[in-house]
Amino acid sequence: MTGLAVVEEDRKQRSFFGDRLIRSIEYLRFKARSHNAVIACETVSRVVSEQHKYHLYMNMFPNEWKRSTTSLYKAGHFKAYSERTNEFFQLVNDKCFPLLEYWHDDPDLELDRFAIPPMNFDLCCEEVDFSGLRESYLAGLIFYFAEDDEIWTFFSEKYGIEKKTLPAIKASPHARVWQEEQDTKTKPYRDLIRLVDHSTGNPWLDVTHCQYPEFFEWNKEAIDWLTETYKSANESFRNLENLDEKIAEDAQKFLLELVSFWNTGKINP
Repeated sequence: MTGLAVVEEDRKQRSFFGDRLIRSIEYLRFKARSHNAVIACETVSRVVSEQHKYHLYMNMFPNEWKRSTTSLYKAGHFKAYSERTNEFFQLVNDKCFPLLEYWHDDPDLELDRFAIPPMNFDLCCEEVDFSGLRESYLAGLIFYFAEDDEIWTFFSEKYGIEKKTLPAIKASPHARVWQEEQDTKTKPYRDLIRLVDHSTGNPWLDVTHCQYPEFFEWNKEAIDWLTETYKSANESFRNLENLDEKIAEDAQKFLLELVSFWNTGKINP
């Protein structure tokens, strides 16, 4: 056996012994507390919960599970969970969607249920930062900040468009704005308004900082759904590039069509 092999074997033995020691200590703690029925039930529930996460880890990331050398017993960054479960959390964060953000920065936190961070601009509690918004998104805001002079000043200074040159914006959008239609001409405008309105049906785009968050359970269906909707949310923002190009080509025509769609549900010729 080579020197490197000896070192590796010694590391594995020490890791194995360390895990057995931690497991034994955990068992003794459980025995010491198990005379209290409530504590015993809580301990069993915690063990079952962690075993469920191990099963998800094996199912979703089988190769990483096979290669993993993290402890099944020693506490990780999130102290309520083992190093192996913490590793699973990190894999979900790196490969599926941002999990370890938002409220999830406390090592004492329990993550048996988790929330997701908002990706969209909050209409209810954020000041408009024009420098950080795409021009197409800013155009969508005219329906919600119609009296905001800064928005119109932006379009006036950059494109020479005055508010008075556009039709008056109705207080509420036409019903067709919310209907699912296959009209390729109006779809980009419908998608833009729904994005700004937080009415996309996508949790990453519709949730805001101002509302009580939805919490998700650890099951494959929820993780798969959040992974796909996270990809879709990013695609929605990438699609704004096409609208930005339309604004650059003819901002007056773009805003006329957008306002027409809001007011009438169609694009006037």
